[in-house]
Amino acid sequence: MGFYVLARPEEGAFSALVEHMPGSPSLIAAIGDSQLAVQTPDGPDGPKLAAQFAWGLAKAATEFAARCEELHQEATNTATGTFAPVSEGEMARWSAAVGRAE
Repeated sequence: MGFYVLARPEEGAFSALVEHMPGSPSLIAAIGDSQLAVQTPDGPDGPKLAAQFAWGLAKAATEFAARCEELHQEATNTATGTFAPVSEGEMARWSAAVGRAE
């Protein structure tokens, strides 16, 4: 059974990596009173499948963030730079790592 989820971030929305039990990481996205968790599937290939999915998600999220920044700059007629919560050097290293998804 499939389902469709539409999320529109609001103040206080966040995403995080949590690992309540060693070896069982979860990717959490929280918006308002709702949360979405992505966990590793069972089986020996579970971590591999989760990693492939997460790298693809990271690449798409990076492209989405860049496009949203462009739209904000166009709407406000400003060149505000990035909203990324990391330094430019760290963002460059992370962006290179995300390229692994290709």
